[in-house]
Amino acid sequence: MPGKTVLILGAGIGGLVAASRLRRMLNKEHRVVLVDRSPIFTFAPSFSWVMLGQRKVERISRDLRRLERKGIEFKAAEITGFDFENKRVQAQDGEELPYDYLVVSLGVDYSSDEVPGLNRAWTFYHAEGAEGLREELPNFSGGRVAVCVTSLPYRCPAAPYEGAMLLEHLFRKRKIRGDVELHFYSPEQLPLKATGKEIGGRVLDLLQERGIGFTGGVSLKSVDHEKGRLNFSDGSDAGFDMLIATPVHRLPNVLKRSALVNGGDWVSVDRKTLATAAPDVYAIGDTTVIPLANGTQLPKAGVFAHGEAEVVARNLAAEIAGNDPIWDYGGQGSCFMETGGGRGSYITGHFFNEPDPDVVMRGPNRMWHWAKVGFERNWLWRWF
Repeated sequence: MPGKTVLILGAGIGGLVAASRLRRMLNKEHRVVLVDRSPIFTFAPSFSWVMLGQRKVERISRDLRRLERKGIEFKAAEITGFDFENKRVQAQDGEELPYDYLVVSLGVDYSSDEVPGLNRAWTFYHAEGAEGLREELPNFSGGRVAVCVTSLPYRCPAAPYEGAMLLEHLFRKRKIRGDVELHFYSPEQLPLKATGKEIGGRVLDLLQERGIGFTGGVSLKSVDHEKGRLNFSDGSDAGFDMLIATPVHRLPNVLKRSALVNGGDWVSVDRKTLATAAPDVYAIGDTTVIPLANGTQLPKAGVFAHGEAEVVARNLAAEIAGNDPIWDYGGQGSCFMETGGGRGSYITGHFFNEPDPDVVMRGPNRMWHWAKVGFERNWLWRWF
């Protein structure tokens, strides 16, 4: 049988896992090609530590070209189009990349265009923003800090709450907590809506225990930096001296224009196999939308991209070997949430459970903080 080419677009967590698993399971005559616009991978779960100066970006970054020694072909390129009929992907340099099977893991693009003034807000949702906050926070001596979830959906749902609690502890360590008012704003009525009311209530309790205010059900409309005001879609507003916000998350334009979307906002997939409407094309991670029974959708987070990648890789390896694919994705996921002071929580659940996800939250305690430290080290070692 002639060798097959599996083309994987996007070298985030999902793309990396898919490429690594396939390379281990496929014979050498088959190609595994990983494409990303950047040759550098950076471990996003550690950005809140970068913000605090507890990590340097270099420590949590890896060169994707190192994967060549594992037999994974890496190409740095911007994807500009798809030809599903002829099984070709167009790249910015004019090259066409052929495939027998395609795994789309292009993640999300960040934007501020939808909210006037958002482009001047601080964020730790990318490496540059986390480094900028690391430089700015020592200069902050007091005032009103607004932490804002700008719009839904957004990646790593626990991350803004983690950031708020870590900032609260930082201000206490610096002995300026009495001079700082911390307030959290979100379009969700309760934190972490997909996890259910019980977990959302526990996160709300953690905020209240730390004196962090919470206003839910508000969507950011614009930011007036000169007056220091946040303007929300319901007509309300609030003041700030420092604004730390999530960027608007949107599907990359190349996918938005493709037949994988059909007028929606995200790529629709079979929730068990991650197959798209196009033959031999699968999509995993943040580019996808998977509705849940309780009216929410599967959160956008690396842990779900990882699990989806494992299923797709195993099924493709079986198919290429002439066997029947047998793996179904079950919607399991978990995440760490730092709460400050060397303590953390661990949230885990079965999100395909009906009528509501079955989610458990453990901690906060020191064990889960150190578990996150170990997870960071192990993940970077394991996949590189």
